[in-house]
Amino acid sequence: MAGQSISAHADAATVARLRQTAISEARTPSQITASSLKLYLALPGTVRAALRDIETLGTAEDQQNMIRAIARTVVSTQYDVARRRIAEGMRLANEDMIETDEDILAEAVRATTKGC
Repeated sequence: MAGQSISAHADAATVARLRQTAISEARTPSQITASSLKLYLALPGTVRAALRDIETLGTAEDQQNMIRAIARTVVSTQYDVARRRIAEGMRLANEDMIETDEDILAEAVRATTKGC
């Protein structure tokens, strides 16, 4: 990916986690940093401000609760994407022409005997 280099200051623990994550995901630290920054900047300003408030004013438990909520939302969205892609792949070429039970049965037989 063509782009410009930027630098950031992070504590040793964050750098260590970044390096370990890069290894486990077979990506470079730069790729992970760019992806993280892109996501952060895509958030509305009010959400970024809320994140800063939680970081500075919240407890460790508040931060963990936020991370769990974000994780649930991301996994739910991943499921929705996968479900939609599978459903799109299951569409039949002549689906609009199926009107009766006999049409459904005939299409089911055709779809399940393909290549036999």
